[in-house]
Amino acid sequence: MLPFELDPEIIQHIIHSQAGSIGKAIIELVMNSVDADATALRLTMTKEGFHCADDGRGFASREDVLRYFGRFGTPHQEGDATYGRFRLGRGQIMAHAKTRWASYDWQMTVDTRSMGYNYELDDLEHGAPGCSIEGTWYEPLNDLELMSAVQEIRDLVRYTRISVELNGRLITRDPATEKWDFEDEYAYYRAKEEGAVSIYNQGVLVRHDSSHLWGAGGLIVTKQAIALNVSRSEILRKTCPVWKAIAKVFGPLADKVSGELGGRRKTEARRARSALSLLSGAADVGKIFCHEEVITVLPGKRHITLMDFINKAFREHKGTYTVVLKGSDIPKGEGIAGQRIIQVLHPQTLDRFGCHSVEDFEDVLERVIANARPAVSHWFRDLKVPQCAAFTTVKKAYVERTSIVDEKKALDKETRRAWIALRWCLQHYAGACVGAERWNDGTVRHSKDRLDVLLGESNTSEAWTDGKTYLAINRTIVQRLKSEPMKTAAYIFGLVEHEVAHQGDSMACGHDEAFYQRFHDISLRMAPERQRFMHKWLMKYTTSMEMEGKKATGSAWGELHLVRRVGTGRMKRGLSDAIEDDSEDPIVSTPVPEQDMALLSRINAGLIDKGVCPPQPDWSRVIEQAKADQVANSERLRAKREADEAEYERISQALDEATEKAKPEVARILDMPLADIPAGALD
Repeated sequence: MLPFELDPEIIQHIIHSQAGSIGKAIIELVMNSVDADATALRLTMTKEGFHCADDGRGFASREDVLRYFGRFGTPHQEGDATYGRFRLGRGQIMAHAKTRWASYDWQMTVDTRSMGYNYELDDLEHGAPGCSIEGTWYEPLNDLELMSAVQEIRDLVRYTRISVELNGRLITRDPATEKWDFEDEYAYYRAKEEGAVSIYNQGVLVRHDSSHLWGAGGLIVTKQAIALNVSRSEILRKTCPVWKAIAKVFGPLADKVSGELGGRRKTEARRARSALSLLSGAADVGKIFCHEEVITVLPGKRHITLMDFINKAFREHKGTYTVVLKGSDIPKGEGIAGQRIIQVLHPQTLDRFGCHSVEDFEDVLERVIANARPAVSHWFRDLKVPQCAAFTTVKKAYVERTSIVDEKKALDKETRRAWIALRWCLQHYAGACVGAERWNDGTVRHSKDRLDVLLGESNTSEAWTDGKTYLAINRTIVQRLKSEPMKTAAYIFGLVEHEVAHQGDSMACGHDEAFYQRFHDISLRMAPERQRFMHKWLMKYTTSMEMEGKKATGSAWGELHLVRRVGTGRMKRGLSDAIEDDSEDPIVSTPVPEQDMALLSRINAGLIDKGVCPPQPDWSRVIEQAKADQVANSERLRAKREADEAEYERISQALDEATEKAKPEVARILDMPLADIPAGALD
């Protein structure tokens, strides 16, 4: 056995500290083939091991083996390699597999688990040019691991300039044959609206830049080498002149793609980029403050500008807001925001600004507003920072409330007119849905089979029923009858079908497979009846307006008029009416009974007993307490953070001192002047 020419501890560090995934280790072998001027490489991957062979220079002599294989850290000469710098990369595969290397007349065997950091060198009777590497995994791969490694390799070498076959399939492509947005002496460029920016260093994937860094997604394949760290996972952006030239070209391309969307659709990449611009105090910070949607709020996960967020906080919520941190709390946040108790931020807002806690976001918001204040001072003379209230405190006070309300007090006159006509039709329609016995005219025969349709109020449900006596529709839904009568009525008929499908108390049950089957069956079976009852409602609603001496107008009357016109046209052609004449139908002609106030009281008493109709909290006091709680939380976390930072600084200083002391020894082991080692290579 021949020992490697480095201290074993250094070799162990080189092999294991840079070892990442199997895919990354294989890519190092591919890059070695490129550096050896290979034109083709064949690679086979299995769950047990791998084999790769190229037609490059290989190790033509024993001296080559000793100098370039047996010794880690031999530097490449300027221009003699595309990727290599210090001949360290091959060590990655040694952490994953026992390997046997064959080139010309030489065979090298490496097994770090049984041989330590040594290798065997044997003569071959029948050598071959190029380099062939055969490996056996220390830990056999399962199907998922193999598929993942194969896909990673395909992605990593996609634009490599040599031909690479993986398990018999060509996986590389020539970038010169593809269509690009721009091309220059440095790179090929392609920008897209969303997604990451994939960066290939002369054909090998280095990293995926998050779209928020650029405001768009895309692809960059460099023609010239860009400076990377030792593990080839990060670009040395501040010092690499090639990268600086590439960034100057791709930045405007990304801006153009993002800008072409205009106001039609703003992508998450654009929102994230705008957030970074606000944090950095970009030149157009005032424009971004007023026009870019960087804040996401509930309900509905709506995106708004920072200006709108601040305006709403001070105009409607006394300068306060709260933040949902957990996805599981979003439904409760939706309810709180829907009742306009306080402005509620979606957790995506924190992700966009790179925050891991509410306290981080408070700090970020102060910085952003400080950056924007000079640019918008002519619009906002006194731009203040809104105060955060602890969501846990608000959530604790927000309890689910459900009650029945008096339609005379809850609805205005015109909404009540449409609702009264509708609820009478819905009572009979609900009976039809459950299969209750009905008269020939469609009305429910027995009152015990009729569900009283009532107006309700809930911060959790659009409709609910006890399955025996009543079915309630949320007031917020019913109020839409005034502006969109046809759409709203059709939606309410669907809610009735949904509640009936529960076959009992809908407040205490979920949605299992049997429920969905019943809902499906009711929706299909009742489609003709639903249309008839919609028509009866239109007639009853129109009659109500005409009896008061008002001229019927609006979309509801227009719908009824259209049905009548269709019927007249059909009858002129000897066909039947489009829909039967329901003007004398009891549902249309019978006056609607007044709501039973005693029934309302009994239902509400039952809801109170169930604990779903508690009194409203004093939200002003709750919000004040939530603000105080958030201040206490922030102070506690800031104190802990300061202590952690002090400890980190102490450890970091000690490590820096140890590193500086070790550098001369490392240079001695590498047999290089310390000044010749590139900056950052030993960090």
